[in-house]
Amino acid sequence: MKSRPDSRLDLIVIGGGLAGTAAACLATTRGLSVARVAANAGGLAFAGGPLDLLGVYPPREQMVRDDPWEGISALIEGSPRHPYAVLGVDAVRRAMGEFLAFADSAGLRYCGMAERNVTIATAVGTLKTAYRVPRSMWRGVTALQDRLPTLIVDFEGMKDFSAAAMVEVLRSRWPRLQALRVTFPVRFPGIDRHNPLLAEALESSEIRAKLAEAIRPHLSGVLMVGMPAVLGIRAGDRVVADLEERLGVGIFEIPTMPPSVPGIRLQSAMEEALRKRGVQIFDGRRVLCARTEERLCAGITVGGAGEWHETMEAQGIILATGRFLGGGLSASRDGISEALFGLPVVQPPSRDRWHRGSFLDPRGHPVNEAGLAIDDRFRPLGEDGSFAFENVFAAGSILAHQDWVRTKSGAGLAVSTAHGAVEGFLRYRSGK
Repeated sequence: MKSRPDSRLDLIVIGGGLAGTAAACLATTRGLSVARVAANAGGLAFAGGPLDLLGVYPPREQMVRDDPWEGISALIEGSPRHPYAVLGVDAVRRAMGEFLAFADSAGLRYCGMAERNVTIATAVGTLKTAYRVPRSMWRGVTALQDRLPTLIVDFEGMKDFSAAAMVEVLRSRWPRLQALRVTFPVRFPGIDRHNPLLAEALESSEIRAKLAEAIRPHLSGVLMVGMPAVLGIRAGDRVVADLEERLGVGIFEIPTMPPSVPGIRLQSAMEEALRKRGVQIFDGRRVLCARTEERLCAGITVGGAGEWHETMEAQGIILATGRFLGGGLSASRDGISEALFGLPVVQPPSRDRWHRGSFLDPRGHPVNEAGLAIDDRFRPLGEDGSFAFENVFAAGSILAHQDWVRTKSGAGLAVSTAHGAVEGFLRYRSGK
């Protein structure tokens, strides 16, 4: 049975995605007592593994950025209301550094090239720009960069990953690329729907030995082998190292469609580390209401299965509930609304202006920048243009004036705005 929350916490973080998780991580490293509440368990399963900071800017010109910091500086100058502009380059840098250090302490090692972005091939053969990638994917970065002779392996029955299709798309960029399909050593009904089961199976040394045996005859002239990101559910680095020893070549994972095994690894490792630090995690708990008065939020009431509910009190609240998919924003015929506090949402004046005439319009769609406006402490603004609540802060994709999908900045936005929200709370508590 999970422990009951303390009667008075420093912070309650609402949201189980990357922004909410990062906020809990950064808060606990500052000695704060924290509870994290999430309606949907497994929010990080939609994270593919690589962490992007800023890959494209301006998005209208599709300008790919090798130097994300140069790109962020350009974004701040061109989009002064973007959350990165509220933070500034130095704060984004500190936030990313702290988060990566926390991940490392939790057993998750990310790799990169100093202060630059790297390029990684995805399961569909497209190229993705990222700031850091899990160590299990790193050899894929170097193999692509040096165009090394590489074998891409998939598993019979796996519908969301095709080695042959990936090789076909990448052939002009990566000539010495080959495809191989093998039968996975363990039979699962509907293998394409159970990637986590494949990862669980590969925790077994016996299963890895059988997989290596199936691949070994096809390694003539091959220096690297890439496989879908299912190489272990908990110990991905150990599974990769073991397969490298068995096959005598470099092994790397390739990002797949969600639910993502690297995302599950991230969630599992982070939540274990948070619990060890005393963070109370309440997954599958929906926030029923917030108790507010005179621009302060004293606490929230959360509910779960059946009639279970509990009131939790805290000095501050961080709202990291996401946009539409996460449930932070709700769209109706009358417009877009914020789900918990009824905060005003920056949005186009009418529904017919949400989208442009062409789906692929290079300017993007105005609705993609809908969200909450904030002050310099990351407090959402009310109708009068000042903060709505003195002790409520917001982080992640719920924030307005940003289109993280088109700028390839999802992880950077989540982590850096979580940092901004935590720092905003500390300033509030200190009275500064």
